[in-house]
Amino acid sequence: MEKPYHLLYPMRVVLVSARYEGKESIMPAAWCFPLSSDPPMFGVAIAKKRFTYSLIHKSKAFAINLASPDMQEGVLLCGSKSGRDSDKFAATGWKREEGKKTVLVGEAPASIECEVEKEIEAGDHVVFVGKAINVVKRGDAKGIYQSGGTEFIGL
Repeated sequence: MEKPYHLLYPMRVVLVSARYEGKESIMPAAWCFPLSSDPPMFGVAIAKKRFTYSLIHKSKAFAINLASPDMQEGVLLCGSKSGRDSDKFAATGWKREEGKKTVLVGEAPASIECEVEKEIEAGDHVVFVGKAINVVKRGDAKGIYQSGGTEFIGL
C-alpha cells in the first residue's frame, strides 16, 4: 500500500538546525509548515529517534533554513548521516551563523529561528510548535521539493 502522506508530495525541503550544550545538527525535513501569522508560528514534525529531536527538545529552539537547488548535495548528505557521529557543517562546507538561540545555515536563502512553545505527540513524530524570534533573509532562490525518498525536484 502506498503511504498516504505521499499523496501530499511534492513538499518543500527545509533544513532544520539545532544546538544544545555544544552539540549541533542539521536535518532535512519536508514536514514543516506555517501555523499562525500573528504571532508568526511554525511547526516541524520530527521523529523521536532523530538526534535533532533531542537537541530541540532540550534547547527549546530550532531554525528552519530554506534549501535552494544548489544545496541538494548537502541536503542528501545531511539526510544520510547523524549529527551524533559527524559535523554536518564541516561535511557540507556550509557556514555556521549564530542566531539568537541556535545555529543557522549561512548558505540558506532565508532562516527562521524559532523558540519552542509546545510539543505535540503525533504518532511516531513530535510536532514542535515554534514562535519566530528571528528572520534572516540572505537572498532569493527557488526551493527544492521532495517527491519521495531521495528524489527531488526544483520549482
